[in-house]
Amino acid sequence: MRGLEEIINRLGLPFVVYNQGSIVHLQTSAVLLLSTRNPLKLLREASARKHMMEEMGAAYMAHGIVTLAGSRLYTSMADTDTVIDEALNRFESVLSLT
Repeated sequence: MRGLEEIINRLGLPFVVYNQGSIVHLQTSAVLLLSTRNPLKLLREASARKHMMEEMGAAYMAHGIVTLAGSRLYTSMADTDTVIDEALNRFESVLSLT
């Protein structure tokens, strides 16, 4: 999470990264954070945000990164520093294109 956060900050992207246990969440379109309090805004923005999340997921996959729904990453104790560094390099390649 910290590595992704550093990349996002360095590139000046309006994305959010956080973790819950071993799951790292990378919110690029904030589709999961849309409020249901304003149904018109929800309808207006949901499709475009969902499409962006799908495009980000496809870009990650093209760089060998497998995510769940384009926003969640599962980590484990088997992930070595080398594996994490390689993943961060791949994320930076994708995120630098946005």
